[in-house]
Parts: sequence; structure tokens; C-alpha cells
Amino acid sequence: MSRPWRAGQARKHWVWLGLSALILAGVATPFVLRALEINRVAKELWALRAEQNRLCAEIEELKAELEKADDPKTVEMKAREILRWAYPDEELVIIRRR
Repeated sequence: MSRPWRAGQARKHWVWLGLSALILAGVATPFVLRALEINRVAKELWALRAEQNRLCAEIEELKAELEKADDPKTVEMKAREILRWAYPDEELVIIRRR
């Protein structure tokens, strides 16, 4: 069963297959690029929402601290903590670590 092939018949199928693959790749490329961009933006959105949640929690803490600002004990605590104030009969010891 050795019959001769017509010249170019096998090549013709490979050419059509290659052209079909190129056309399919050309059509699919915008969709793939769009999916990748959507994925990138979704990750960025997730990070921004995490940052927003962190900032909202910090705002709530600051509001709670602001409500306590009129309390004399809170004022004394902040003066000791931030300004390093003490009463005249107290000795203030500051330890510096190097």
C-alpha cells in the first residue's frame, strides 16, 4: 500500500492548523490580559480594604481616647507618659538603653 502523496497536501493541513491556532490566540489574548488585570486590581482592592479596616479601628480607638480626655486621671497619665512630668516630691528615673 504505498501510494504516493500529492505534493503539499500534508503541509496544507499543518498550515491551516497553525493559522487557526494563531487566530485563536489572537482572539483569546485580550480576554486573558483582561483577566490578569482584574486579578491584579482585586489584590490591590483587598489590600486597600485591609488598610481601611485598620484605619477605622484606629479612628474608633482615638474617639474612645478623646471621650476620656476630660477625665483628670487620663490627663495625669498622659502627662506622665508623654511629657515625663512628676509631682515635686517624686523622683523621676529615666533609663536609657544603648
